[in-house]
Amino acid sequence: MAAISVFKPLERPDFSTLVLRGLVDIGHHEGDLCLELGVSYWITSSEMRLDEAVPAMLAMRDALIGASGLTLATEPVPLWGVRPPVDVLNLATYLRGLIVRAAQHAKCRAEVVVEQALLLIADDDPAGVPMKASG
Repeated sequence: MAAISVFKPLERPDFSTLVLRGLVDIGHHEGDLCLELGVSYWITSSEMRLDEAVPAMLAMRDALIGASGLTLATEPVPLWGVRPPVDVLNLATYLRGLIVRAAQHAKCRAEVVVEQALLLIADDDPAGVPMKASG
């Protein structure tokens, strides 16, 4: 008797999901090496090209701002435009801090604001409705 293994091929992981959830997992106080290894893993796993990563990370910024109710007027502008590897690492560092600020502003946990941002990215509507703190 022969056995046949049937399985669904793995889909390519979504870059935004890997980055935002990964930044929450790494935490704000981990060192730069963890962040660099994380960024390398997220890019490789999602098969994202470096030149595609910068616009995707800027969209993550917009989604986090929209999800939390922060305003563009008060949020620092991340720096990019040097070289893609440097830009991606700088944006990852910036996003890590933004997650903390967004969660504080929305009065919720970082995981909650990240999941709301991912919904906005999935809907391709980063200007969405800000979260309300549950209390």
